[in-house]
Amino acid sequence: MKVAVIGSSGGMGGFFVRYFLSKGLEVVGSDSRKRALKNPRFGFVRSNAEAVVGADIIVVATPIDTTIETVRGFAKSLAPGACVVEITSVKGKMLGELREQVSARRARLLSLHPLFGPSLKVQGEMKLCVIETDPGSLAAARSLFPDATLIPMKAREHDRMMGMILSLTHLLNIAYAGTLSRYLGHDEFRKIQTPTSAVQLTLAEGVLSQSPSLYSYIQLENEFSSEFADALIAELVSLKRLIDRKDRKGFEKRFGELSKIYAGDSKAALDLVYQAFEKSSR
Repeated sequence: MKVAVIGSSGGMGGFFVRYFLSKGLEVVGSDSRKRALKNPRFGFVRSNAEAVVGADIIVVATPIDTTIETVRGFAKSLAPGACVVEITSVKGKMLGELREQVSARRARLLSLHPLFGPSLKVQGEMKLCVIETDPGSLAAARSLFPDATLIPMKAREHDRMMGMILSLTHLLNIAYAGTLSRYLGHDEFRKIQTPTSAVQLTLAEGVLSQSPSLYSYIQLENEFSSEFADALIAELVSLKRLIDRKDRKGFEKRFGELSKIYAGDSKAALDLVYQAFEKSSR
């Protein structure tokens, strides 16, 4: 079996190159940037169309906003029966266009969303959302990633979940950093930080270290982002009213309600905060 990884020099592209090589497969990569990789089963070409010739599996690991254009560019070189794997974090209207491009060449589309980053070891615990584009989607994903945890979803269900898991989380951290920047410089904050605030800023810095283009796409192209932004604002407004009224009972009631839902093992959660703080302080 031959695997082509489009965008092989990027983070996720590099991960999938390493993963399929670890399975003993032949891998060819293509990218505008060449990254040296010494492995007798890996080859590198500059052309996406050349990379997919004769490939059984094609993983598209290019920037999310270029995915459709990328597939359109190599579609004519697809072999009948080939499987094109797309890994975007927002499915939206994209899947219809991708399916059209792929099916026109008698190939099939497998839509995944890796719930991990490129730093994961190939032997690590992989978790993948599998978007049900056809009845064989789950089986196809299982054949490629037999040891992974697979979570089957419909496309719209996926985007709604990612509106909470990605859009809301990113937005919260961007807003946190933006609020701090109005009052404190980075060095001044770090001098007086507590473990909880330090970990929160580290999360915000992690978000802000990513591609603005990718994160703007996740916010603007997910139809559910605005809904969850409204819900976040409503929650903050509700808390602010309790503060303005100096309503301690009301604040403690809301705090207690949420603690019952999310506290779980409170000691373990707090220990993790302190461990993360100690690591960041070294």
